[in-house]
This record gives sequence, structure tokens and C-alpha cells, in this order.
Amino acid sequence: MINKFKWIPYPSIEKADILNNPYCGLYSIYRFYADNKYDINLISNHQICLLEINLINFNDRPLSMEALGNIEWIFRYFTLHKKQMIVRFLYDWEGKGLDSEPKNIGIVLNHMEQLSDLLKEFEDSIYIIQGLFIGSWGEMHSSRYLSEEHMTRLAYKLYDCTGEGTQIALRCPSFWRMIFKTNQPLDDKTAYSKLIRSRFSLFNDGILSSYTDYGTYGYIRAKVSDNYSDKWIRKDELNFQNKLCRYVSNGGEVINNCKYNDVETAVRELRIMRVSYLNDGYDREVLDKWKASKSPSSKPIWKDKSAFDYIAAHLGYRYLIKDIKVSPPLKGGIKIKIKLCNTGFSSSYHRFDLKLALAAIINTNFYEYHINTDTRFWLPNETVEFETFIRLDALKDKHYILCLAIYDPRIGKYIKLANSFSPGSYKGYYKLGEIKLANII
Repeated sequence: MINKFKWIPYPSIEKADILNNPYCGLYSIYRFYADNKYDINLISNHQICLLEINLINFNDRPLSMEALGNIEWIFRYFTLHKKQMIVRFLYDWEGKGLDSEPKNIGIVLNHMEQLSDLLKEFEDSIYIIQGLFIGSWGEMHSSRYLSEEHMTRLAYKLYDCTGEGTQIALRCPSFWRMIFKTNQPLDDKTAYSKLIRSRFSLFNDGILSSYTDYGTYGYIRAKVSDNYSDKWIRKDELNFQNKLCRYVSNGGEVINNCKYNDVETAVRELRIMRVSYLNDGYDREVLDKWKASKSPSSKPIWKDKSAFDYIAAHLGYRYLIKDIKVSPPLKGGIKIKIKLCNTGFSSSYHRFDLKLALAAIINTNFYEYHINTDTRFWLPNETVEFETFIRLDALKDKHYILCLAIYDPRIGKYIKLANSFSPGSYKGYYKLGEIKLANII
């Protein structure tokens, strides 16, 4: 029996830091020609890197063994530096997609086939393949392959040539609907399933640039749309993205300083779109506007931060522990209940491990408990609650620190929280407080 029990929570405050967690945040661009060998230098500490690999010198023939070797070297470099790669294969950097891309779709399909082994070998590091290799800047416009038949063929081929953990991002929501012949986005039954469409996400290099995001949206209302390929009005497209991107990613570039990217509108619509990654260098005029503007949050911790700081900190998921309760011993154990809120713009799209632990204070005894929860369904602005029951008959000590960790087994990294606990962390675990037990019989 236990005659004494005490739970002593450690002080915790919410912090306004950019957490630099996997699969979200700002990214930098790295550009390569497939047939050139490069000495690569990282230009930022961002977790995400966008790699643009230009295949123009092979637009009339298969990729050479040298080119494949160069691409392998590029992938290996970013993998060794534990980065999550967004990869865009393209044939054009000059806005001349029609002139630069292969004249025969068979060449594009063959390039996908040639790259398949590498894309699957580096699956754990390749977060997203952006685009279907076609169009100016690889952005799926100004291309001869924009018909439903061609894009469906390219999309299904790229699906077959990539790893099961890799998303494939399409440039417009209308492309997603056209390829999969449905106006219904993913839901909690089709998400993360074996359905092909469950791996297709979105990217937008015209975010908040105009009413149509430079042609990303259109002027047809969803309720009167007759074709899957129709581009809907902005409000309807935002609503579609809000539903689809619960389960697949969305990101890109903000461009063209205008009313659509003024701070209040920008934060509201980035949250609606569930944006998880943004280019850190473009459009500089828009980013500088955000840096010169105050944070839109009324929370005191954001008072001295800029709108840019706030947006960068909320790209993707952002986990904040709201409450911790430890019940007195009952029925041979103690119950631990934790409430956590995702305050970011989006979910995580890879499942993390959630673990609680008891670390003995006076020796090295460490008891670990895995919590059965799926972090991919921790949606923005929703509070999740999880609990575990710890039996006391297996414990040998009287004084423990209660710890929590969120861990990404895919890349071997611990996830940072938006809480700052004192006295800190323990082997990747956050120290939540102390549990004292006495007279265990």
C-alpha cells in the first residue's frame, strides 16, 4: 500500500519560438542540373529543403548513368544532414515550358521509371514530390501535357515510382479533382489509406497573390460546376483545401504585395488552407511587409513579435500542453491525464510516437510507456486528451520525474513542444513534474 503521494508539476510557459520541427516551416531552394556534379553547402538550418533538379539536357533521351549518380549524391547529402526533401523535377527555369519539356510524353514517363529506384530508396527523406515534371518552372502550366488524359497518366506513373510514405503535390485543387474524378476531398476514412488519391497533396507558388492566386482558382461556383477540371471561386477553393489538407500537405510561395497578403487576411487564409511550408526568400516584398507588421495574436507572448515571426512559428503543427493531471493511487496504480492542443496551421502528416516515462531521481531506473494515439489526426485548434494507467507494483523507487516525448521514428528526431518547462528535458523527454510515493508494500 501507499500511505503518501504527491504530484509536483514543474512550471511551464508557452513560448513564442519557431520550433524548427520536421515536415513544416520555412524552406530554402537548392537548384541542380542533373548532369552536373555539385559541391553542396546548406544555406539555412530549415528542416525542409526544396530541391529543383533540371532534366532539360535529357529532354530527348533517357537519363544517363552519370545523371542518376549525381541525383543519388544529392539525395544522400540531404539525407545525411537529416533534412526532409521536397523534390521538383523539371525541364525549365526560364518560363519556356513548351519549348523545354520533352516533345513526347513517353520520355517523361521513362524518366520517372529511371528515377523510381532512387525515389524508393530515399523514401524516408523524400517528403514530397512537387509537380509532375511538366510546365514552366515545373509548375504544371504552359505545358502540352495538361489534358486530363496526360495528367492522369503522369500522376499514376509517378505514384507507382515513389515510396508509400511520399506525397505527390499537384499545382491546383482542380487538377486533384480532375485526376481522381471526384469533387469530394479526403476524409478520415480515406485518409492514409491504400487509395491512390490519399497520397496526393497540393502546392501553390502563387499563395495570396490575387483573387485567383494567379490562376490557381477561377470564377465558377462549386455548386454549379459541371466538370471536375473546373476552377472554382476563391471561397469554394479555400473550403476544398481546408477539408483535403487535413490529411495531406499544402505549401509554396507567397507573391505580389497586395491586399490578399495583408497580415490579417494572410493569417486567416493560411490557416484555412492549412499551410505547412513556405519559401523563406520569395516574395521578399511580402515577407518584409510581414516582418514590419506586428503579430496579429492578442496573446502576451506574441506582443513583441512580428507577423512574420507568428506565421513562421505556426506553419504546420505546433503542439502545446494545456493541462496535466496525476491522480492519487487507486486500484494498484496512478492515472495520468494530459491535454494537448495543436495551435499550428495544419496537422503532421506522418505518425509520431507518443511516450510517457518515469525517471527515478536517485538512480538510472527508467520506465517507459507508449500511448496509443495517432498524431496525424491531431487537427489544428483542437484539444486532444490522452491518459495512461501506471501500475505501481513494477516500480522500485519512491521518487520520479514524469516525462513526455513525441518522437518521429521515420527520421529519428524528437518533436519540440511550444512549452518551456523548468528544469528542462531529459534524453529528448520533457520533464513535466515529480511524483513522490512512500511506503510501497
